[in-house]
Amino acid sequence: ERMAAPDRLPPGARLFVADVLGDNPGVAPARLRALLGDPVAATEMLGGGKAEELFAQTYRKLVLSPGAAAAYRAFVETAADDRARPVLFHCTAGKDRTGWATALLLLMVGASRDVVRAEFLAVNPVVRAAFQPYVQGFLDAGGDPEIAAAIIEVRPRYLSIALDAMDERWGGLDGYVRDGLRIPEPVVERLRSGLVVSARPAPAVVGT
Repeated sequence: ERMAAPDRLPPGARLFVADVLGDNPGVAPARLRALLGDPVAATEMLGGGKAEELFAQTYRKLVLSPGAAAAYRAFVETAADDRARPVLFHCTAGKDRTGWATALLLLMVGASRDVVRAEFLAVNPVVRAAFQPYVQGFLDAGGDPEIAAAIIEVRPRYLSIALDAMDERWGGLDGYVRDGLRIPEPVVERLRSGLVVSARPAPAVVGT
């Protein structure tokens, strides 16, 4: 992916690679454009509801894979470093690997799962627009619209699979951060102090 579409860095930026799927290089999120470019192969691989299931299971890998854990640990440590911010982070589509990274940051700074879910799903209109030419070509060549939708969209089930994997393996966020990602508590504290702004109390109004 990085060879096919290398980053174009703005002046002063430093490239940092956190290779989430390095030990699972053939999974679907790393092959979106290839799948959309070959309707026959996509139907064989992803037809009959297999597309959603494949992506759902990839979300388990995002949480359970040792390589993914190392990548997300490095990502969180970078985001917690005030010398590194602002941080622009992305993957090829900006929805799966990036989606879990965003969910993780939000959870670590105290967002509720309802808020995380809403933010996770909010990417769909942008992703649909970005991939519309590829999807249209896929459909024009006889591709299954359901396969295209499962490939391009994020769905509530995808995030639920990741959260369930986190809960089942580590008993929730704290265990995942501590034992799964092995992020030291001082890093967690720096992340929260750097990214959380306390709301100022409303000024008192005195009637006369």
